[in-house]
Amino acid sequence: AEYGIRDLVRSRGLGDVYKRQFYGQPAQQAAKARVVDVSTARHLNVAYGDTVTFRSEGKEFSWTFNGLDRRPVDLAKIAPAGFTGKSLNVYVAQNPLTRN
Repeated sequence: AEYGIRDLVRSRGLGDVYKRQFYGQPAQQAAKARVVDVSTARHLNVAYGDTVTFRSEGKEFSWTFNGLDRRPVDLAKIAPAGFTGKSLNVYVAQNPLTRN
């Protein structure tokens, strides 16, 4: 970059980072992670604390669902930018350590 001007890098912004943390956190791909092909799934049920690897058109990312429970998470809110245009809701079961 000339004169200190850098190439434009699209950022999801800090607000998006904080919102994503409500739903859990990115995870390393684990051998025990459940693998879901986004192109064939319409919705997904997961247990609180589960790690899932999502695949779509040669791309993949893993996520651990240990944030808010008992509510749907839109995959678009946690997926890396440009991962998929398909809508997929992930339903997270109740955290077994909480009551009601």
